[in-house]
Amino acid sequence: MPSIWHVFVTQGKEQDEAIPLAIENLNLIEEQLKGKKFFSGETIGLVDIAFGWMGNLISVLEMVTGLKLIDAEKFPLLQAWMQNLSDVQVIKENWPPHDKLVSKFQAIRETYLATGAPK
Repeated sequence: MPSIWHVFVTQGKEQDEAIPLAIENLNLIEEQLKGKKFFSGETIGLVDIAFGWMGNLISVLEMVTGLKLIDAEKFPLLQAWMQNLSDVQVIKENWPPHDKLVSKFQAIRETYLATGAPK
């Protein structure tokens, strides 16, 4: 999360420099999904719940920043996992509304960028 957050709360050169570490960490996650629908196999498990924020929040952060960190070409397994997770009924029913998350994280990012708050 810290590497993805750093991409989110920076811009320009600092953001460009933060992206490779985020990509490296996403590659590590991608590797863990080889041959599996979820981290634990064919059914949702504890690791899926622990990483569940990614299934919803990454798309919000991408929308707010205008960056695409996870695409089907670079991260096909992670992209599929995100879709599989979002299709689980209990997850779908309990995620916060997408539009409210976008508004909230736009405000958070603007505050970070305006104040130079620690990343």
